[in-house]
Amino acid sequence: MRFFNIICSLYFLFTFFSCENNSILPKQDAYLRIEFNEPNYLIHKSQNSKINFLYNASSSSIESISARTINLDYNKLGMSLDLSFDKLNDETELINYLRDFNLLLDTHTKRSNGFLIKEFENRNYSTYGKLYEFRGDVASPIQFFLTDSINNFIHGSLNMTVKSKYDSIYPSVQYIKNDILVFFESINLKKNNEAE
Repeated sequence: MRFFNIICSLYFLFTFFSCENNSILPKQDAYLRIEFNEPNYLIHKSQNSKINFLYNASSSSIESISARTINLDYNKLGMSLDLSFDKLNDETELINYLRDFNLLLDTHTKRSNGFLIKEFENRNYSTYGKLYEFRGDVASPIQFFLTDSINNFIHGSLNMTVKSKYDSIYPSVQYIKNDILVFFESINLKKNNEAE
């Protein structure tokens, strides 16, 4: 009997120390935490054109690529806002720019899970435009245009500089979308036309 107890004890000890802990624990819930800077809007005065607008200087750095192209880098958010400013000589050019814009939208629409449209009109400055916010994993979650229908057509796109999933970048997209709406409100194409 004593021999049997020793064998059982050894078997128990051997079994206890030889087992690995293979239990799988569920992952704890994690939430994305992005701290956004308080917006500090400054006016951008371009030397090459007469178009001025407000931009968020606390979160973006501005870079003039050419007389017609400006890039706002949101480096900490992994995105950039690309703006192109085109002059209209006649009504056909406006139709062509709108057609090109709609073709661009079609490519994003095919890859998205849907989109939201926000229309804009500023009667004081005689400007109107549309902002398209795409849902899902697309390269450019926001596309927009702004025009006075006479002299200016502005196209903008929010582009990701790093690969991310839509649910991860959603708060950043909403933060930059507010900056775009300030841009819409602040740009004065009527004065620019009179100054030319």
